[in-house]
Amino acid sequence: MDIISIKNTSLYETIKTIKTIIVFIIFIYIVVIMNKKFFHIYEDILKKTDEILTNYTKYIYLYVPLVFWLASKAKYFKYTDGYFELYVTKMMESVIKHKNYYSKTPFFHGALSNIAIYVFSLLAVISGAGLGDEGVIVYSSISLLLYFYFKTKDFLGIHNVYTEIIIYLGYAIGFTITFGSAITTLFYILETMFHYKDANFFSNFGIMICAIPFIKFLVKEEENPIVIDKIAFENKNLGYISIFSIIMGVLSFIVLKNTNVLFTSIKNSKFNNLYVIAFGLLLAFMIKQLGFPSMSFGLYKINNGFQATINKQKMKKLEEDKNYQELDKLKQLEKEGKFDTTNRFTLSSIFGRIISVVISISSGLTGGLALPAMTIGCAIGSYVSKYTNIEQHKLMFLGMVALISSFLNAPVTSAVLINKICNQPYDSIPISLCVSFISYFTCRFLLNKF
Repeated sequence: MDIISIKNTSLYETIKTIKTIIVFIIFIYIVVIMNKKFFHIYEDILKKTDEILTNYTKYIYLYVPLVFWLASKAKYFKYTDGYFELYVTKMMESVIKHKNYYSKTPFFHGALSNIAIYVFSLLAVISGAGLGDEGVIVYSSISLLLYFYFKTKDFLGIHNVYTEIIIYLGYAIGFTITFGSAITTLFYILETMFHYKDANFFSNFGIMICAIPFIKFLVKEEENPIVIDKIAFENKNLGYISIFSIIMGVLSFIVLKNTNVLFTSIKNSKFNNLYVIAFGLLLAFMIKQLGFPSMSFGLYKINNGFQATINKQKMKKLEEDKNYQELDKLKQLEKEGKFDTTNRFTLSSIFGRIISVVISISSGLTGGLALPAMTIGCAIGSYVSKYTNIEQHKLMFLGMVALISSFLNAPVTSAVLINKICNQPYDSIPISLCVSFISYFTCRFLLNKF
């Protein structure tokens, strides 16, 4: 009788496990479909906003502050305002450090808060704010999976599932949709597990190894958004590169520290609305003076900057080689708008983008910082290259690696990610890792010190 009872119990547990897996496959499918759709809506609205704020600037001092202020009202919904990574960090800490492995996190989102994440992130992009979509997609993926699981757990009678594995699955969905790379997603999950010293590391990582290919299959293959030739670095430039990495780490510290301080101060201030409107007017002024293309972020903006830089280098090379026939052809194409050499990364646009990021997050607007960090890093690399003997597009590449590492809190992932989206061979990863770690540890040292 005992043997039969054990067999029945074992069979019951097996069936329950299979049912849990099937339910999560359905949850993952729903969240992927929802956020892929949102990703395309977000990108379309960003392009439309670019067109409106570039061509119709007559009412910009009314339009931008008003929508900016509306977007800041995300604070009225639980945990939907500001830099989402802060809330995800608190989620993980509440689960792992306090060993609440099967419990709802204190940062659990209801249905309205989940909807608010989408609505207010779209308002943020419509306002011209300097934030990325990657944070929204990662955060909403985590929030929706947690919501679906805890709302249906008892009704469906499914197994207890570690809360952190649900958070990791949300990370994997958001990261894969945004950047299209399964390898990068795997590295990011691995680094996140190490960072939080996950007590269930081996079981959770085993699940993620199975889940990520499935998520990638649902997301489908994406083309590399940044198209550049193979980059190679010379040993004589290592000194310049090291100094550049330290400077980028210091800049990361300044942005993160000031953003966190301002966000907390403004959120708790009785003059909150006044600060937000003032920041909205400042954003409108910068867009009016610099032009929205010089203030916006995204992979296609980075790619356009790379192509323009490479085109300028091509013309310079033709001039040096005295190949005036080919040079004249390119100059003619340039006049016709078919050969872009426009400098998108001026000093004023760099400061404009940094200020835009800081005031947007500080005002409580919803969005991510990874894509803005990549764009700003690329811009700084472009500008600083004139003071080194490193080719412009190479320092643009390293600038992205250096700045994003602190914002992602994942130096290995940052190096692999930029290598992947720029379609570079694996032999460029060692220098990328060096840059990433130098910048990351510089920023962490300063954050811990101050």
